[in-house]
Amino acid sequence: MDIEIRRGLAEARMLASEHWRPLLAYMLLGVVLPFLLFASEPVLSMDAILALAIAPEDFRLTGSIVGPLYLLGICATLLCAAMLALWSATLADIREGYIAEIMYGMVAGTAWLIAGLLFYYLIGFLLALPFRLTVGMEVARAEGTPIAIARQILLTLIGAWLNARLCLTGPIMAAGGRLEPVTALAESWRRTERPQWRLFALCLAFNIVVAAAVALLFLLHGYLILGGEEMRPAAMAMSAGWLLFWGLCFAAVTLVPAGLYRASQPGGSAEAFA
Repeated sequence: MDIEIRRGLAEARMLASEHWRPLLAYMLLGVVLPFLLFASEPVLSMDAILALAIAPEDFRLTGSIVGPLYLLGICATLLCAAMLALWSATLADIREGYIAEIMYGMVAGTAWLIAGLLFYYLIGFLLALPFRLTVGMEVARAEGTPIAIARQILLTLIGAWLNARLCLTGPIMAAGGRLEPVTALAESWRRTERPQWRLFALCLAFNIVVAAAVALLFLLHGYLILGGEEMRPAAMAMSAGWLLFWGLCFAAVTLVPAGLYRASQPGGSAEAFA
């Protein structure tokens, strides 16, 4: 089974134009709501993150870490629920409405999140074994060393390849109304076998673009914060920029896999070439 990348991107554009209402609705659930929840937690606010990155020696963490971790879990669940709900809205044969899609997304999204965490934890453990048995993790994680750089490059490449092989998991679950992700993981692995290197190049290019955009926004936001009170209004306005950026990322990571899933179906959508 092969997947034409151009065809998948055409399908994604068509899904965006046909289902823009659920896209906006689930963007509110998966992006805007978590963003507001993060903003309510001082430790996870953008100002705190930037302060930690710019001057880690001057940053002091106050309060319990349990609250932020609990909030991270809630936001991750909301994000996964919104993604599964959007895939259900765009790929299911018959839409059952927002309430049913959200309920499905909460159940299937939680299962998808847990399975993904367990899978990537296992992969991370296996990849760390050679470093543990040879140079040790402290040397491998030391910043700026050749071993640390090589390790980071290796993890980035393997992560992009795994994302390419498993990118259809969520759409497969939603299209079939499945609640468990194991069979969907296996089916995604099977469907992406032939086009895996093209999908790998697509995932790697996307990761590079996102990383570059995050770095630029990060530098701009940091510059505004360091500018003092005169730059304070502009720094506060940067929240809108971050929100727009993460909204675009949400649209990309949901619609592109949905388009690739439709392109992997026998016959696909003839309307993409109309």
